[in-house]
Amino acid sequence: MTEHDLWEYLAKERRPIALYGTGDGADKIIAVLDRYGLKDLVGSVFASDGFVRDRMFHGFKVTSFDGCCKALEGQDFIVLVCFGSSRPEVLARVDEIASERELYVPDVPVYGNVLFNREFYEENIAAIEEVYPHLSDEISRNCYISYINYKLTGNIKYLAQCESDPDDEYTLINTISGGCFIDLGAYCGDTLKRYLYKFPCMKTAIAAEPEPHSFKKLKACAEVLESEGFNITCINALVGRRTGTEQVSTARGRGTRALPNSNVELKNTRPIDVVTVDSLDCGKAGFIKFDIEGSEAEAIEGARETILRDRPVMKIACYHRSEDVFALVKKVLEIRNDYKVYMRHTRCIPGWDTDFYFV
Repeated sequence: MTEHDLWEYLAKERRPIALYGTGDGADKIIAVLDRYGLKDLVGSVFASDGFVRDRMFHGFKVTSFDGCCKALEGQDFIVLVCFGSSRPEVLARVDEIASERELYVPDVPVYGNVLFNREFYEENIAAIEEVYPHLSDEISRNCYISYINYKLTGNIKYLAQCESDPDDEYTLINTISGGCFIDLGAYCGDTLKRYLYKFPCMKTAIAAEPEPHSFKKLKACAEVLESEGFNITCINALVGRRTGTEQVSTARGRGTRALPNSNVELKNTRPIDVVTVDSLDCGKAGFIKFDIEGSEAEAIEGARETILRDRPVMKIACYHRSEDVFALVKKVLEIRNDYKVYMRHTRCIPGWDTDFYFV
């Protein structure tokens, strides 16, 4: 796929680095730079014009891009984008900066500490190659290759090569003919509303969301849908391989699980119920959406009986953990191997909004 990954390239170049962004993503990227002995190359930190303010980040005064260019005047620096966005105006600004400077959007895992670098790729090449023949159309196969190239290199040209229209998914999942919609990671109800309106044959839905503020909005959305004739059950819980209780961080993510060997500190946590798909009283499952912050693999295990019994159409996010891009397909097909498998990525940086579809 590539002779070297992004981090090896930066080590070879030894050019100054400017970080674009100051949030959690920047913390993760600085940690990886430090791991590779590259932290000393960071020469400036800048933010979008509306987010500059008078503040410091990791010892650097946050400036604008123009201020960054002045601070590194005369130096051929590399820009690393350290945040995620699908907003057109933000992506346009990234493209504008990329036209002036060499720019990358590093792939660091949303959850967990396993980096998708060349070493990881080479260790898992057999599993990665095993997915390819299961992909059911040329768009999916091209998406898979481009997406993996992106994860290795951080080069957004590969993301551009695998972008598809958000409405393209409807042509993939148009076999939905009824049953219950199970929305795992329902957030504020946006996907609940979107899919029920698009597929009115699904009159019932179960929506799970662990984060309290989002759950409150989800409940409000469900009330509107119920007034329109839908039957909605909202559950404030995590989804996993078995029922019980777990701790979640109160400070990071939408109910991010506080587990050992994750990138979540084990302080500031609270207990929350854990449900499985198989434990839900849903009747026949028609469509399941999995977007649960890195717990997709466990949720698939907890949905084994439902998948065997109902063979629901499934949309499963594959960008939270480095291994998701190959492990999730294997996990589903081990349960039943009569699915058609598709992959789609809609425009976003980094490589978020990337999903497998099992039809």
